[in-house]
Amino acid sequence: MNVRISKFIEKEGLKLHYTISGEGKPIILLNPAFLDSRIWDLLVEDLSTHYQVIQLDFRFSGKTDQDDSDYRMYEDLHILVEEMGFEKVNLVGLSAGGHTALEFAIQYPDKVDKLFLISTGLFGVQEDERKVHRMEMFQKALYSGDIKKASEVWTKMWLIGENRSLEKISKDKIDLFMSITEHNLMKSVNFKMPKFVDPPVNAQLSKVENEVYHMIGNQDYRDVFESSKVFRENIKNYQEDTVEAAHIIPLELSEYLIEKIKSFVE
Repeated sequence: MNVRISKFIEKEGLKLHYTISGEGKPIILLNPAFLDSRIWDLLVEDLSTHYQVIQLDFRFSGKTDQDDSDYRMYEDLHILVEEMGFEKVNLVGLSAGGHTALEFAIQYPDKVDKLFLISTGLFGVQEDERKVHRMEMFQKALYSGDIKKASEVWTKMWLIGENRSLEKISKDKIDLFMSITEHNLMKSVNFKMPKFVDPPVNAQLSKVENEVYHMIGNQDYRDVFESSKVFRENIKNYQEDTVEAAHIIPLELSEYLIEKIKSFVE
């Protein structure tokens, strides 16, 4: 088992937390909204026997601390890449983490080898009405201070899925997801939205020359499938895999995902 080293980068009010495991080609794992780097823990032991694996806590997540200044997630990622001295990196991004990976590839194309996206959506596509309804429930609970209820809604949305019952996911994984969500919702009391690339990712996808792999769950919301159509039409080197899962594939299908990442990066 490789030792996982926890580190921080301190810069202008930002204390960016990340961990390093293993040696070899660098793979940076990018988490989604209101979750943190622990969402990748089931993958790290295996991947780190082949690669150098970096787990990053974005602002308002995990152990990272920040001030109230404007920020861009892809620029925080660039801070990490520069700190590590990497010439090129492989990025594995889940949901919003995948969107950040695309932003980084657009802004810093020479720094990216390959992009492995999971459950990644785009702004501006047609939204799933069921997701819109759940988001209203989530926001109502969150703004009323009911963190537990908000976490339950978040878990139903992303881990379990609209068309499945709790029994489809093991209790330990539900408990883990709930715990991570509650922690990060507490950290996000003063949450501030990041700035995004301009023009938006949708308008710049043709600039992405890298190989891109996108894994999506057949139980996910319509937004992801609508986004995948845009990817197929605009990214030159794009391939896609649909699996039996909802949104949080690293928890549902960790072993399958590990093998797909290894074969793609190689």
